Amino acid sequence: MFSSLKPAWGVHILNVIFYYTWLYFSILQRAFALKTVYVDGKFLPWDKAVIPVDDLAVLRGYAVCDIIRTFGGRPYCLDAHVDRLLASAEQVGLTPAWTKEEIKKIVFKLLEKNAHMDEANIRILITGGSSPDFFSPADNPRLIALVTDIPAMPAHWYTNGVKVITFAQQRLIPDAKATNYIPAVLALKKAKAQGAVEALYMTPEKMVLEGTTSNLFALVKGTLVTPKKGVLKGITRKTVLTLGKKLFPVSEQDLALDTLLSASELFITGTNKGIVPVIQVDDHVIGTGTPGPGTRALMSAMADQKDGASNSPSVA
Repeated sequence: MFSSLKPAWGVHILNVIFYYTWLYFSILQRAFALKTVYVDGKFLPWDKAVIPVDDLAVLRGYAVCDIIRTFGGRPYCLDAHVDRLLASAEQVGLTPAWTKEEIKKIVFKLLEKNAHMDEANIRILITGGSSPDFFSPADNPRLIALVTDIPAMPAHWYTNGVKVITFAQQRLIPDAKATNYIPAVLALKKAKAQGAVEALYMTPEKMVLEGTTSNLFALVKGTLVTPKKGVLKGITRKTVLTLGKKLFPVSEQDLALDTLLSASELFITGTNKGIVPVIQVDDHVIGTGTPGPGTRALMSAMADQKDGASNSPSVA
């Protein structure tokens, strides 16, 4: 087959074969590269990272956590996330043995050791530690940090909007990002069964609070409204409030279900989600049933938002 080809063409074909072979094995190498995890003072391969079974995180679900994503390989709003992690620990009675700066250095070191990942989620946990009576904390918490791939959200969420449901539930300690996500698991299971992507927690008085892993915003008569009490103050929520003040009057207040359903626009926010337009709550269509201009303006402003990415552990 190749006998009639000029030598230059033969070399060209071999180069092409070599390139695509190299590319194939490079992709395989990246896909199966073993991630490095930080556990209790040590950086370990993913398959070697363990904690004792008597840790209260295992026995009682007693731990706090936070999740940070990278942009351009840099952790976004790192200071704010670590501050919230430490505040969550204080809320549930945990006494961390690490300073903010020490935790930040661990994050950057972990990213260095997982340099094969273009972008990543950084998950940090402070556990209750081992307990002599399997119940009471013994002031020996553990710190765990791991990197995971960032899940790809469906593009149609952002172009078409999504459905959410309401779910009668409140966080036990709203200000603490604790690892007890049993209510969230049950709520999301119900949401998915109804073709929804998120469940909004609601009090017995029908005050809507937040999603299982997101904060909630509504445009009500031209004002950007978000619940103030009984919610976990998300980092993305804080950014949206800052951006929103440049576009609308902003109000942090109680949000009744009736007010929510009468809103012209709704959206949810989160570290991985960004801003997701909501066009339906339970069986009620919001506004025109399409992502509104206010939501789209905020999505555009959010896409341009770069402040908060840290590329140095010394950043305050």
